Amino acid sequence: MRARAVTLTVLLLAALVSGCGSQKHHDGYVQALNRAQDGLTERFRALQSRITPTSSPQQDARTLRAYEAAVGATVTDLRKVKPPAGLDALHRRLVEQVAGYGAALRTARGQLGGTDPQGILAAQGRLRATVTQTGTRLNATIQAINQKLRG
Repeated sequence: MRARAVTLTVLLLAALVSGCGSQKHHDGYVQALNRAQDGLTERFRALQSRITPTSSPQQDARTLRAYEAAVGATVTDLRKVKPPAGLDALHRRLVEQVAGYGAALRTARGQLGGTDPQGILAAQGRLRATVTQTGTRLNATIQAINQKLRG
């Protein structure tokens, strides 16, 4: 269950700049976003092999911590990006949304480490909901960025 939620993250963050690539006027910005997204995707691919149906709670906690670190590195990369004029607020929102996902992973890691099966199931459900909400918000922000880039 945890594996599915984290795998969804790769998909939602892979959409980070999927619509931006065809814009010609803001190539530097688009390329910087693409580099941040590519870095996250590479880190997540490397982590995928750590998730198994037989992994222990301690192994899962380490894996979630590694996902948190990958998200944190992406946030750092995104904060270094200078958005074009007029995109400051949207870029800030994008960074905050990605950072919020890292915070949700941190929270989930703490909750998944318990011994109560019902509590663990509830934490898994909250993590799935957070992934879905984050994806929806990121998609809306990305669409807004794309609209601004198109002028």
